[in-house]
Amino acid sequence: MELIAIGVIGFFVLSLILSIPVFVAMGLSAVVGSYFLGDINIFQDAALNAYNSLNSFVLLAVPLYILAGALLEQTGLSNRLFTFAASLVSSIRGGLGVATVIASAIFAAISGSSVATAATIGLVAIPILTANGYPGGRSGALVAAGGTLGILIPPSIALLLYGVLTDQSIGALFVAGVVPGIALATVMALYTIVVNPRDPGAKQASVKEILKASVDAGAILLLPILIFYGIYSGLATATEVAALAVLYTVIVGLLSRTLTLKKFYQAGLTATHASVMIFMLVAFGALMTHFLTVTRVPQALTELISGSGLGYFGTISLMIAFYIVLGMFLEALSMMLITIPILFPVAMAIGMDPLAFGIFVVLAIEIAQITPPVGINLFTVSQIAKIPFEDIIKSIVPYVVMAILMIYAVAYWQEIATWLPRTMEYKQ
Repeated sequence: MELIAIGVIGFFVLSLILSIPVFVAMGLSAVVGSYFLGDINIFQDAALNAYNSLNSFVLLAVPLYILAGALLEQTGLSNRLFTFAASLVSSIRGGLGVATVIASAIFAAISGSSVATAATIGLVAIPILTANGYPGGRSGALVAAGGTLGILIPPSIALLLYGVLTDQSIGALFVAGVVPGIALATVMALYTIVVNPRDPGAKQASVKEILKASVDAGAILLLPILIFYGIYSGLATATEVAALAVLYTVIVGLLSRTLTLKKFYQAGLTATHASVMIFMLVAFGALMTHFLTVTRVPQALTELISGSGLGYFGTISLMIAFYIVLGMFLEALSMMLITIPILFPVAMAIGMDPLAFGIFVVLAIEIAQITPPVGINLFTVSQIAKIPFEDIIKSIVPYVVMAILMIYAVAYWQEIATWLPRTMEYKQ
């Protein structure tokens, strides 16, 4: 059985090297492995496993949160979001950069998507940053790094999938991401203040200007509050809150006359494409997870690490290195679906809280979003802003270091992630 497991993992890696789509590689590897294990109903069992993995009310939240973010992007209301953030901090050193981080954090609290956050805020912020003397590479790196907050600050597609894979409370996971998300955004903002000069045209916004910007962006600023309150208070499940977020965004778009039938169709198309990709990964990832469970790969790895004498620091460092290397070749959700079934038992064995490990994984995946050669946020920002990819890579290193340090902080002070969820009585 061990030889079969090693052979199938090798086959999977070879498939990725040959550029076979990740979901196909996972499904094909699992079917081949089941064949060699002697499963006589391979395709029937595969179909049942795939169906069961998708037969979840919680997963309905995925397309809904993506749709809410896509609707907000189509309406162009993100412009008002950036204007509001800029009115608060534009007078300080690196103020426009700080405004970019704030706008990214707020948009992340609506869309749950890293790429959507980077693309939407980048379209608004990068031209303004460039016009005020920010180097192109530094501006692109700031937006790409700010986009990673989309999978940490709730609602988060990555945390939602982690909850499904590990049978954890989605509400508790969402709340667990609040403190680390705010902490990471704060660190990014402080770094921006240190490395950037005062903006040439910087001036303190008047009370009237701040009030106007607040009123213009008020409807959008209210949405993250409603999402968080709905989840934290237990008034609605994560899926129900997602549906309400879509309805709210549609109403705001119609009342502000920024949402047309054509834009609604385009947002629906965008959400459909993204959701289908995610569901294909979930379905075929379930087949791979089943194979790994049957062949006891997670248990074997746990026993190997336990007997290696690495200790807590060594194990944590090994997992971080593992994610960084994988992130150079795989996109975020694929990496999560592959690694969670293997590393979750390891994390439990060394004493990590399931909620803290969820934040640990999402932070590691954030790094994957901004590390070449498959740093999707880097490619997204490079394309929309026409900034040379090489320039962004040079400026992204400090943000990668910040994310790694935050991972260690969550690993050693797990209360960063677990304190807030423990103050609530939310049940999945």
